[in-house]
Amino acid sequence: MTEGPLRGLVVIDFSTWMAGPLATMVMADLGAEVIKVEPPGGDPARRLPAFQTWNRGKKSAVLDLKSEEGRQRARDLVRGADVVVVSFRPGVAERLGIGYEACRALNEGLVYASITGFGEAGEWQRLKGYEALVAAKSGRMMEFEGIADRPGPGYAAVPCASYSAAMLAIQGIMAALHKRQRTGQGQKVEVSLLGALMPFDMVLWIGWQLKRDELQQVGGSAQLLRQALLGQRVQPSQEAPPGHYDPTRIHRPRVRVPRPNFLTAVTRDGRWIQFANTTDRLCVSLMEALDLLHLYGEERFAKLPAVFTEEEAEALWERVLEQVRQRTLDEWRAVFDQRRDLAWEEVRLPWESHQHRQVRHNGHFVVVPGLQGQETLQPGPLFTLDGVRALQLHRAPLLGEHTDELVSLPERPPSVERGGGEASDGPPLAGVTILDFSSWIAGPLAVSILATLGARVIKIEPVGGDLSRFSTAGLLAFPMTQGKESLAVDLTRPEGQEIVHRLVRRADILLHNYRADVPRKLGIDYETCRRLNPELIYVNASAYGDSGPDAGKPAFHATIAALAGNQARQAGAGHPPRDIDRLGLEDLKREAWRLIKAAEGNADPIASLGTAAAVLVALHLRDRHRRGYYIVTTMVASNIYANSDEAIVFPGRPPGQQVDEQVLGLGPLYRLYRAAQGWVFLACVQPSEWEAFCSLVGREDLAGRWQEAWGEGAAHLAGELEALFLGRTAREWEEAAIRADVPLVAVEERDPGRFFMEDPRMLSLGYSVDVVSPVHGKYRRHGAYWRFSRDRLTFGPWEPLGGHTVPILRELGYSDQQISDLVQRRVVEAWEGGRA
Repeated sequence: MTEGPLRGLVVIDFSTWMAGPLATMVMADLGAEVIKVEPPGGDPARRLPAFQTWNRGKKSAVLDLKSEEGRQRARDLVRGADVVVVSFRPGVAERLGIGYEACRALNEGLVYASITGFGEAGEWQRLKGYEALVAAKSGRMMEFEGIADRPGPGYAAVPCASYSAAMLAIQGIMAALHKRQRTGQGQKVEVSLLGALMPFDMVLWIGWQLKRDELQQVGGSAQLLRQALLGQRVQPSQEAPPGHYDPTRIHRPRVRVPRPNFLTAVTRDGRWIQFANTTDRLCVSLMEALDLLHLYGEERFAKLPAVFTEEEAEALWERVLEQVRQRTLDEWRAVFDQRRDLAWEEVRLPWESHQHRQVRHNGHFVVVPGLQGQETLQPGPLFTLDGVRALQLHRAPLLGEHTDELVSLPERPPSVERGGGEASDGPPLAGVTILDFSSWIAGPLAVSILATLGARVIKIEPVGGDLSRFSTAGLLAFPMTQGKESLAVDLTRPEGQEIVHRLVRRADILLHNYRADVPRKLGIDYETCRRLNPELIYVNASAYGDSGPDAGKPAFHATIAALAGNQARQAGAGHPPRDIDRLGLEDLKREAWRLIKAAEGNADPIASLGTAAAVLVALHLRDRHRRGYYIVTTMVASNIYANSDEAIVFPGRPPGQQVDEQVLGLGPLYRLYRAAQGWVFLACVQPSEWEAFCSLVGREDLAGRWQEAWGEGAAHLAGELEALFLGRTAREWEEAAIRADVPLVAVEERDPGRFFMEDPRMLSLGYSVDVVSPVHGKYRRHGAYWRFSRDRLTFGPWEPLGGHTVPILRELGYSDQQISDLVQRRVVEAWEGGRA
């Protein structure tokens, strides 16, 4: 498309599958000219329904980069481009003549984004960058241990690595374009799917260090870590050491008990509901809606949502399960709609999320022509810009549809005016100031990501602190405050609002995630801030949006995971069942627990990554147009994007792919297998890869059963492979597979937090770094999400509440006497050990 705020920006997209195409799709949606260069056989993802989403609005040129003619035509396109995106394994782009150095020689201002599976250095760089292989090697599949009634890791259903890499690529590209505006020079930005998984386990990562001594005494498993972080008593394990599975051990699953904050229940008509009422106020609202308010009269429930024993939690859970199944979903909806402070959602699959009333209101799904001319419902724009909720989006291109048109593209300089300053190795967002009013996870983590790019971030908290400072044993504050300055101020008082207004006049970006009319009451509504600073980028990082039937509704990770499909697709085929007449209470509890486990916390970082991408797009637009913007992001839209591989609807669409009932994978050639010791993941997505595997294991007779693997013979083939994999250990299988270039890896047996923090390979690659906190001293935090060829990144430590109150007030012109007065009257709070 040629209309839109990014019109004139030229992007050459050599990437395939999901990550790169999703990133360039966002740019195409906003009007950039995106030229998709495909090999003669096309992007392998063309066989997927989601190809139509990931490549809409682009032009397709077929070039054979193995020929000199094809390489010359590619070079002609690069000369006139602003951005190039590739997703080859390391060294392939160079062999094809489109590596970074070759492209930079043609176009010094080019921003070159490389997306790989495992990075461009290290021993795993040659592994194929498939989503599941990365999830297996990073320990992410250990997060889903226990969903199915079996020991061992679980398949990670939501493609978080690919989605995250796409958002990080957008962020890196836009940050590099922002830097180019000042220096006139482009650079290379590297993103890996492996590094892209870092945001999904930040609490465990930090917590492992601080609870290490306690955990090492009892074995140190991921489950014990969670117990410690939740303040529960840690019990020594009587089972095998963590991560080691005895095939002869009898697995006896038991129903575990959820915290009262996150309860899952089923209605009389078999519709499953996820609740997430994590505060006193929200829990009272839930108990009142369920007609269970009288429970507060019982001593054991007097302090809900807090309970003090597993037996009390289970008793409450049973009461809720019994009560919810007395009415239908529509009957409960009528009750719940009467209460503003109630967090709940129906559990849906990704292709059902478009039916939600707020999703329809927000335009989170839009009608786009399909490849065959049919209407399709696809995820709409990632965010709204100045209130625009819908754009005219164009269909994905047919293979080679624009080849003749594009090979004669005239040589021209990129359209964006470039600055002429000197290049520097400073961070790309140096000089950008962000005011962060957000709380909990989704908003604060988005801003923490931007702080890594060098922005100055001032976290503005209430006196007493953001609630996240007291959640999860206080450890949630670590990833949410790292790299930020803390200003604690009472915004309900005029003097507090005046302090913030002085900051708004100087800021580039303001971000909050307040509901409804709270910003107006606090003096930071959009109209007020726009008057103070017409060039301010104002970001409402909302859950549901700024208008519509559910705009004022509270949300947490579990309810958004239910709405967008994360939860249902992770639960596995046949779960949750709609036919509940045959289920007794214990069966309902087992199903409810499965859903609770499947709703793991990915919805928050998914939202954070989408918001950070939107902010940097807006910053690039401000560079071009020198004005401010009003941006609205939603947790809902970001999570629909993370499920975009399945969130598309059209007549005749093939059935959506669901994980099998045992949460092993999607079929015999893309699933987990137990080895003689440990587990492996096999990921043959192309017939040639299956043939290579059959040759590796000396079973060439299996090579002709590719079609069977995806049809009625799948179960029989899986059984044969199960027996085969028991012949070697996981490590032996991986070593042989790497030598043969077969997509098979051993599953990492540590949880992701321990993997990224402890593994020396991750430290050497910069995925974890040591920092020093003014309170906690030295500790290790997440490192680089990106690598920039010219710029360095910044990694700040955890900061205490009010740690920067005094220097910020001095910077704003307040005298020491005025500051002392503000502190004494509790208008502000300053850390006693702070900088004076």
